[in-house]
Amino acid sequence: MTQLATRRSTLVFDWLSARSKQIAIAAIGLSLLLAGGYGIMLGNELRYSDEHIYLELTQSLVDGRGFAFGTDSTAYRPPGYPFLLLPLHLVSGGNVFVMRLLGIACLAGAVWFGYLLARRISPVAGALVAVVTAAYPLFVYTATALYPQMPALFLLLMTLEFGVRARDRWVWAIPSGLSAGFLTITVPSFAPTLLLLAIFIGWRARKSIAVLLVAAAIIPGLWCIRNAVVMGAFIPVSTNNGVNLLLGNNPSATGSSGTSVDVVAYEQRAKELNLDEVGIDSFYSEQAVEWITSNPAQAAGLYVAKVAHNFAYSDTLKTESQGASDLLAALSYYPLLALAVLRIMISKRFPLRGVDKLCLWAIVLNVLLLAVFFTRIRFRVPLDELTIILAVSTVVVWWDRRRIA
Repeated sequence: MTQLATRRSTLVFDWLSARSKQIAIAAIGLSLLLAGGYGIMLGNELRYSDEHIYLELTQSLVDGRGFAFGTDSTAYRPPGYPFLLLPLHLVSGGNVFVMRLLGIACLAGAVWFGYLLARRISPVAGALVAVVTAAYPLFVYTATALYPQMPALFLLLMTLEFGVRARDRWVWAIPSGLSAGFLTITVPSFAPTLLLLAIFIGWRARKSIAVLLVAAAIIPGLWCIRNAVVMGAFIPVSTNNGVNLLLGNNPSATGSSGTSVDVVAYEQRAKELNLDEVGIDSFYSEQAVEWITSNPAQAAGLYVAKVAHNFAYSDTLKTESQGASDLLAALSYYPLLALAVLRIMISKRFPLRGVDKLCLWAIVLNVLLLAVFFTRIRFRVPLDELTIILAVSTVVVWWDRRRIA
């Protein structure tokens, strides 16, 4: 009976391996079906305030006002996502459903690039990652919201996949760097991942590293020039770092409070000082740093709590009928997280592959960086794909060992 089960397991493994590319393509279709169907259900409904903000910034570009709120130029939000929405807005006249297609298309792209990255572990790993990515509930949900996290996931996977290829051929460093550059102006917290990728590429391929860094600097560099000309200050990406730092580091903040924290006193003081956008950013940063240095023990405990919240299944913000979605989030995320942790625990017996190490350290780096500010579940979305790769790696190395034992 055991021999029969082993033989069947081998046949399934070999079947998946031989048809991994076809399975990945089918998974792309599945992602389009799930996310596209959910997008059709939502129609033109906007569910969150941030969606209105991104829509307003895109509208300002369409109207020829530049990157602005009303008549005032701004650098408060990173510009990458509104730039990506702009063509869809122009084509559709601002139809929300059409603009949702960006996230849906990026999810489909993430399925493919997740497959490409994971097949470096094995073809079976690539096929399984593609299927899990396509059906992962948080991805389907996020893909239909006007949020930058799904495009960020797509850009992150392109950065990593092309960066890994650059170890052997430097020309791949160009698309990797350009992807990293656009990722930086879309979700700036992922910028340090570029340095991690450079370390992974290694000194022997230093030409690739040089090309990677130069290519990655082009798009953010152009945005810095715009900010210097329009805003009159050196602003690497956006002017919301100060408020984000303050929201996550003040007497009222908790590990899960996010934006639901009272900073009215700081806002009133900024108004009294008559500060401009850049000045407000600096003021908030100073206030946050002052609180941290004055309360090191409390700040350290808060930081640990924010790190822990990165792995939560729900934020403190509640909406009607969220109970069912919370349960679905927990049931889909925690088994993957457990398998990813198990991959680390069995690394002595089953050594980590290069892709495993890259995903692991990217997760660790970004979790620690996000906790400097504040953590929300949607901020973690791109990291969940890397968790899926590690989880699938656990299954595949165990399965492969069992079938040849």
